[in-house]
Amino acid sequence: MPDTLSPKPMRASRITIAQLMQLEQANLLGNVHGGWIMKLVDEAGALAGMRHAQQRVVTVAIDQMVFRQPIRIGDLVSLTAEVTYTGRTSMEVEVQ
Repeated sequence: MPDTLSPKPMRASRITIAQLMQLEQANLLGNVHGGWIMKLVDEAGALAGMRHAQQRVVTVAIDQMVFRQPIRIGDLVSLTAEVTYTGRTSMEVEVQ
């Protein structure tokens, strides 16, 4: 059973994942679908949350997502996630 009483620094939850964008993730113009990026963000957030909680976690909400530029086939996408807040039954994870 996880030790829920031991405090730990939030930075201990930090993870980085990277994925090379493939043809099947893109539209006809070669831009990666936003849904693929949202999936990666969700996975990164879950990994950071599980690292912190030492158990399975689920996403309840995503506050905001901003697509600043197109991502193309062959681009390497790197995401870093870290727990930024913990409560009794919930936590907040920031993904960049």
